[in-house]
Amino acid sequence: MRKKLVLRTFRNFIIIVFLSLVIMYGNAIYTDNDTKNEHHRITEKVHGKVRLTTPKIMRIKAQGFANYIGMNITQFEKEFGEPQAVMDSAINVRWLLYNVDSVNYLKVGIDEYTQKVCSIVVVGNIPSVKSKFKIGMSLKQLVKISTLYANFEVAYSEEKFQFELSENDLNNHPLIGFSNGSYVISYLQPNSKKVMALEFLNTDMLLKKNIYRIVSRTPIPAQYQGETNWEQLDTMVPFDLLQLINVKRRILANTVLSSDEILNQSASSIVSLLNKNPKRYLKVGDANLLSDVLSGDVGQKKFLNLDENGFSNKIYNDAKLNSKSFEIHVIFPFYSATTFFENRKLQQNVWDSMVASGTKKIGIAYDQGLLVIIINKGGN
Repeated sequence: MRKKLVLRTFRNFIIIVFLSLVIMYGNAIYTDNDTKNEHHRITEKVHGKVRLTTPKIMRIKAQGFANYIGMNITQFEKEFGEPQAVMDSAINVRWLLYNVDSVNYLKVGIDEYTQKVCSIVVVGNIPSVKSKFKIGMSLKQLVKISTLYANFEVAYSEEKFQFELSENDLNNHPLIGFSNGSYVISYLQPNSKKVMALEFLNTDMLLKKNIYRIVSRTPIPAQYQGETNWEQLDTMVPFDLLQLINVKRRILANTVLSSDEILNQSASSIVSLLNKNPKRYLKVGDANLLSDVLSGDVGQKKFLNLDENGFSNKIYNDAKLNSKSFEIHVIFPFYSATTFFENRKLQQNVWDSMVASGTKKIGIAYDQGLLVIIINKGGN
């Protein structure tokens, strides 16, 4: 009896030791994998010579449109004249649109609270403003102008915090700082790594755009938010988007697109369908997000670009469109056409199709943060 007890105890001891070794080995593998993944993230190669981490950044001398950031609207209009069109936004910024229907389209953001220039979006080269930053320049040319940094310590509302750029940020929309406290984001084409748009802006607009990770010991102060003129935006967002599409098409020597009335009506019908019953076409979580967006909640962090893989085919049937001939894209929350430059997947999945020479017709409809685009695949 005693012998059996000893054997049983010894057997249990062996089992416990074996299980302990298995657990320790598993933890070691898991930890090692985590370490490798973290190491891979940190050391992932970036195109061009880039300093990934540095506590001090060298801001370059302000040039070109960087000199206009912070300028009073009255002074700016003395130099550039009155805009050809004006559009509101959902972020307390009024946009002045210049050089409409040209290859030098220019969009200037005026902070509604300070009445000063807070953002300037350049899609074509403006001959009257001299700058080393040019549309079409390569990433290699860009890093010759200034070192690309991954960390920017900035002051805002008497607090200090840091913008942290990932490898993806540095490869697709690097940030460069100027000596006057302004910045420029260079939006790069995914494949060629050439600059397709430039945005000069202040710290406040960088926070509003929310495209870089922010590190702060204290919460970012709440920003002033005025009322949003959705009725005006429902008209101007499609207009602004079509302007940007045609700027690129002109630069590429492609024929410009006019707004196709039949496809616009189809896009509007899809907007109505999604308004009335989003759960018929979207996953529950996506439908709930869309309902929040359509209710006027502009603070949503999640962004969705849905195509035929992201919603039910019922949307094609109810809109009376053939999926073989048309692409439907449902995008939300969407408040600015520059989102196409900021989001790489959106750029590759939708933007490239809209500016391609083979595309002859598109339809656009917008309602309170919901954008629907229809692209005619056949171009007829």
